[in-house]
Amino acid sequence: MQPNKKIMTGLLSILLITGCLENDKNATKETEGLKVQALRVEAKDIPLDLEYSARAQGYKQTQVRAQVGGILLKRHYKEGSRVNAGDVLFEIDPAPYKVALSQAKAHLAEAEAEYQSAQSDWKRISTLYKQKVVSEKSRDDAQSALNMTKAAVQVAQAQVEKAELDLGYTTVTAPISGITSLEDQSEGSLISVNGDAGLLTSITQVDPIYVIFNASESEILSLTTMNDKGMIANPAKGKAITAKVKLSNDSYYPLNGKINFINPTIDENTGTIKLRAVFPNPEGRLRPGQFLRLVMEGLIRKDAIVVPEDAVMQGAKGPFVYKISDKGTVEIANIKTGFTTQEEGWVVDEGLKDGDLVIISDLMKIRQGIPVKAEIVNEPKKEEIFDADV
Repeated sequence: MQPNKKIMTGLLSILLITGCLENDKNATKETEGLKVQALRVEAKDIPLDLEYSARAQGYKQTQVRAQVGGILLKRHYKEGSRVNAGDVLFEIDPAPYKVALSQAKAHLAEAEAEYQSAQSDWKRISTLYKQKVVSEKSRDDAQSALNMTKAAVQVAQAQVEKAELDLGYTTVTAPISGITSLEDQSEGSLISVNGDAGLLTSITQVDPIYVIFNASESEILSLTTMNDKGMIANPAKGKAITAKVKLSNDSYYPLNGKINFINPTIDENTGTIKLRAVFPNPEGRLRPGQFLRLVMEGLIRKDAIVVPEDAVMQGAKGPFVYKISDKGTVEIANIKTGFTTQEEGWVVDEGLKDGDLVIISDLMKIRQGIPVKAEIVNEPKKEEIFDADV
């Protein structure tokens, strides 16, 4: 039993020595500092590319309705095709309206004949009245008849004009240029001017085309505040802000547009403000109702400090980053973030200054106050090593 006891005592001694060596190694590592990568932030002007969900909308959209009733004889266009303003789209049976026009013209001729007769009577009776041959009543009756027949001529003339309009309405033309929808009434249908029975088709003007999007109230206020503080610049010097459209396959529409309208009111339900951009669309590649991504360009964020999105952590007091103090230890910097950049970075509005070292690696291993050795990634030819004992 004695030899076994000696063996066990020896093993325990070896384990204790190994543990002490490991603790000494960790203590030495802690003293030397954890190796991390850091970024030296720099205040510089950067372009702001603001991206929003958007939807295309026709520049103009018009319903083509029948203005007279009748049998729809013919459709003169192909559904979904492009038409120009004034092109003939539909033909309604004109026969009843030709008859109505002939009747109106006959009534006009009759009224004009009666008017001429009344004029002759008036000339004769007015002469006789001056000669005191007829009474004053006869003169008044003749003048009244003249006035009534003159009014009848005007009524008959208006009826002729209305009949001509109705006959003209049997040929339905395009009120605007654009793309036609499906027909709502097929050939042979009885058309009415009331309700949906009078709707024939719709035309949407797609060149140019609108792109509608919403921006949050806070974002617009932030832009306004920064502009008031001189933190935002517009190289276009007050001209319209440039807009681009990103398609569903992440490719960009080749033609640029401009922001041409900002709604003066805020949507109470969503807290957003509606904006509108207009784009040239000569080939019709953008279609009304199409979902898009709108990128708003043309603004410069002056003296911006940008950190990678992965370097930003969330704490009880909001977003923060780990930075390296002058003593080479880890320090928590509470920040206020602004817009994002195309390079997946956050613009820091408050909490950092030009030249600060922000840790971008091993974020789950570090804690406040520990010493670190930093490799500055945006200064590849230079390595700065910090030691808490220095």
